[in-house]
Amino acid sequence: MNASFSCFKLSRAVMGEHVPLDHLRLELNSSCFYLLSYHHMEIAKFEFVQDCDTLTISFLNHRVRMTGKNLRELAIAIQSRSVESIKPIAGRYGAAVGSETGFVEAIEIEPTNNSHSA
Repeated sequence: MNASFSCFKLSRAVMGEHVPLDHLRLELNSSCFYLLSYHHMEIAKFEFVQDCDTLTISFLNHRVRMTGKNLRELAIAIQSRSVESIKPIAGRYGAAVGSETGFVEAIEIEPTNNSHSA
């Protein structure tokens, strides 16, 4: 994956395995990001529908919805808690990323009914 277009960063590797992390950083733009605890993750759902992938993750107080292309690898890395950060890549850069490489086009974060807005 071209590092300048990478939409997610993995934790450091030790003896060939990525180190599990406690928090996931979601960068909505250059001036706003969220830190969510992996320990508060309740459920994750990956879907492919009509040439678009959707990854939905429910945390204790927030629901995160990411859309893009080829997000299965990202979803599996989240399962092992090895994703350090995720940021969207504008759709116009999708061609530069490549058809086989995954990229996130949009990240939406919404509070659930029992949470307070961050």
